Amino acid sequence: MRITLLLAITVALAAAQDLGDRGPVQSGISSSNRSISLTSRPVDTPATEVCVGDVAPDFSYQAVDARWRRLRDLVADHPALLVFGANEGTLRIIESEREALLDLGVLPVAVMGSRLGATRAMVQRQQLRFTVLADPQGVIASQFNAVDPANGRHLPAWFVLDSKRRVQALGRSGLPLRGYAELVTEALGIPPKAAVRPVAR
Repeated sequence: MRITLLLAITVALAAAQDLGDRGPVQSGISSSNRSISLTSRPVDTPATEVCVGDVAPDFSYQAVDARWRRLRDLVADHPALLVFGANEGTLRIIESEREALLDLGVLPVAVMGSRLGATRAMVQRQQLRFTVLADPQGVIASQFNAVDPANGRHLPAWFVLDSKRRVQALGRSGLPLRGYAELVTEALGIPPKAAVRPVAR
């Protein structure tokens, strides 16, 4: 495994309640705390492709409270939807499905290949309320085999992780245009909510 430099920073954040209260857990970060610091930290990059059934790489990132955290902290009590290579339209779709994902107990996380300042500006412009990580050097994405080797850019990919970081489903052929809640429901085997049917009269 080769050692690389990690520049992953949490830049966007959500409501102040816990996920159990229908608000996302943002690694202890509230929406009122938006200060960001940037430092580096070495990580190992796996040489093998991440597949369904594998334990996801436990990458490091720095939260806005300046503490280093790991993926295992983010998914300690909840499954997560991890998305790479999303454009602003896809991020708006995930934001629109945020409540449905939280109702399922799933934390949405986007990893962006843009620089910290650009990522932060985009988060503020889009008023995103879920976790967005800046990964300008592709360190996190490379651990999930979501980097184009020709240019180092993030490739569109998604991963559904359970609370033990095991990959339950993934896609590397693009990002869905909608239906992220249904995607994680199927991946995690969550029973659909019972439909309310009209009573015959």
